[in-house]
Amino acid sequence: MIKKILVAYDNGIKSQKALEMAVDIARLSQAEIYILTSVKMPQFITSVASREMLNRLEEQSQEYFDNILNDAEEKVKKEGITVRTVILQDSPGEAIVRFAEKENIDLIAIGSHNRKPVERFLLGLGSVSSYVINHAPCPVLIAKV
Repeated sequence: MIKKILVAYDNGIKSQKALEMAVDIARLSQAEIYILTSVKMPQFITSVASREMLNRLEEQSQEYFDNILNDAEEKVKKEGITVRTVILQDSPGEAIVRFAEKENIDLIAIGSHNRKPVERFLLGLGSVSSYVINHAPCPVLIAKV
């Protein structure tokens, strides 16, 4: 039975759809939802930015994702579903899988990708969703729009 659903969330259209689907499933199974985003500064930024600039970027990033997750959390709460938000500072795919293992998540809901049509044709699923599918300790729901 599904009791814990993890939604990988970046506020993109596909992650919004994943959240909608998770809400539907949670409503039927009386599950709780974890909305997770993971942000890691790209290596090229950390290698060239000053410590002060890096701190400022990290603060702005944290504030941005706090706002996004708060909005998503409010939508889920309005449905009467227990919800928690999590922001991690790690590579997204690895963070999602590790969190799912640690919290004994029953289902991961994630958007298929954020790629444009030509990139999708050439490269397939997004790297995060591909990683999660191949490493997740539980079923993965891929949301497409």
